[in-house]
Amino acid sequence: MDTARKAQDPTLVCTCSDLYVDQIQQAIEDGENEYNEIMQYNYTFPRCGECKEHIDELVKLSTG
Repeated sequence: MDTARKAQDPTLVCTCSDLYVDQIQQAIEDGENEYNEIMQYNYTFPRCGECKEHIDELVKLSTG
């Protein structure tokens, strides 16, 4: 993960796949709630895995 790049944009969740909060939230709104499913929804796949915790937190916040 490119932590310097992520620090420049707080909406950037995954620097490997260029995934932003709004893309992840759209996947969640469309029923995806697993890390791998959210990646597939956005036409990518897990790479370094450092974003998993952040994505899991977004799912938790969205689904209550």
